[in-house]
Amino acid sequence: MFINKGPEADVTAAPGWHEVFRRGVREPNDLVGEVRTAVEHGMHDPVDSLEMVSAAVETTGATVTALSSPWSLYTPQDAATVAAGLFVQLEHQARALQELGYAVGRIAGRGETVLPAPAGPGQEANLADALVALQSVSQQVRALVAHHAPGTVRALDTAQSFAPVPADVHETVVAVAELLAEQHTGTVTLNRRHEEGAFEDSEDGFGCGCDITLHTAEEEYTFYRGDCAWSIVKDSDGRDLGDGSTVYDAHETLSVSLKTAHPQQLADSVLRIIADDQQEPADFTGGLRSMPTGGS
Repeated sequence: MFINKGPEADVTAAPGWHEVFRRGVREPNDLVGEVRTAVEHGMHDPVDSLEMVSAAVETTGATVTALSSPWSLYTPQDAATVAAGLFVQLEHQARALQELGYAVGRIAGRGETVLPAPAGPGQEANLADALVALQSVSQQVRALVAHHAPGTVRALDTAQSFAPVPADVHETVVAVAELLAEQHTGTVTLNRRHEEGAFEDSEDGFGCGCDITLHTAEEEYTFYRGDCAWSIVKDSDGRDLGDGSTVYDAHETLSVSLKTAHPQQLADSVLRIIADDQQEPADFTGGLRSMPTGGS
């Protein structure tokens, strides 16, 4: 999550659509934590300013990459949260442009640069024109946000959503099993490890104990949740320890780690991994990655 709820004074003063962002991302993630630590430590010189701008450039570019994923958002409400956050960023950028103009003015005020009169017609823009442009762009961005943000965020937030997003990890496993039973050509079995309703969701990173077995003509695969990840092992990689337990010398961890991920996203990943593994030549040493899994 990106941000905690702000101080009461800020909440009261902020436009209503800001609450959509605060509601969706109440807890800061590690990246936000580092930025907050830097702010609390104090930022007083050009190095601090350039580091923050560099971080902003990287995170903005990363946002573009994240949103380009086919499964970047599950619901219109997800989109509302992101839209609200991007509009807040635009507000901050507008303020940053304004503060940049003030900073250049302070440099000139110290006598460390010359602030000329604005350039005349046909003349190349100078420092004075640059300061005017910064203020003008800042005002335009603020006006754009004020005009578009409330309606855009509200429309996305109130749109109907039919995405089958599970409530917990057990619901995720069950939903994925149902999809795989429809879309996998072989037998699919949901292996229930607890009584109905007996599962208590936890934050330990492991699943509810249930897993899914998928059969192909050549192999048997098991899809499960463990150690904060969704993984697949295949029966031929298992080693019987003699006490009834099995360990696996290779496994494939899905790139999707969210415990309540969209079931179709997980099903797509499972089917793609199995298809790729089935197509590998017999002597190919890649396939499922070779690393101990501790069993399924």
